[in-house]
Amino acid sequence: MASFEISDRLDRLERSNRNLKTALSGCLCCAVAVMVIGASATTTAPKVIDAEKIILRDAAGNERGQLFASENSWGLVLFNKNGSKAAALVVSPALNAILLSDQNGNVRQTVTSDLNESHWSVFRPGSDTSQFEVVDNAQGTALSFHDRANTPQVELGVSTKGSALNISDSQGAIRASMTGQGIGFALFANDGKFQWAPGLDNLSPEEREKIKALVPKLPK
Repeated sequence: MASFEISDRLDRLERSNRNLKTALSGCLCCAVAVMVIGASATTTAPKVIDAEKIILRDAAGNERGQLFASENSWGLVLFNKNGSKAAALVVSPALNAILLSDQNGNVRQTVTSDLNESHWSVFRPGSDTSQFEVVDNAQGTALSFHDRANTPQVELGVSTKGSALNISDSQGAIRASMTGQGIGFALFANDGKFQWAPGLDNLSPEEREKIKALVPKLPK
């Protein structure tokens, strides 16, 4: 009788242990599921970030860019390795602009647009005036080249008065002009006075002096 009682107790103990293991396994699975869900919720990126400035940093903590917004302008600025400005996209009530600089922070290109004009300029390092620019406004469209002294040398464009190509000297004085209408082609002295044009012999002195005023002014 005792042996049956002992055997029965052992069977109940084994069943109890199996039930306990099953319960513990279920609790462990639930705990793992909760941790996974919690980690997933924590690592999910927010859909909206509300801030006036966001600073971008690399793994070493160096500032590499800014996303900003103020009352006057808003946009994105990126920095070179030395901390100087490399590129910028700026929006404002007055105009919108893209600025590109070299690795030393010198502005090399700018593109601007407003309600009245679009402007693209290319600069050499350290220059305050562009060496190449394209402008489009109500007057027309023009392309111009400047020398290293920032003096206009070649201007090509189409204005409300017609098309024209002007070539200037180192002082900025127009020395030759070719137009799609009017005089057609003319040469000028360094003092600005008219020198020569096709059909010169048929022009009176008064007409010669008036020729310079007929040279179309390109858009600025």
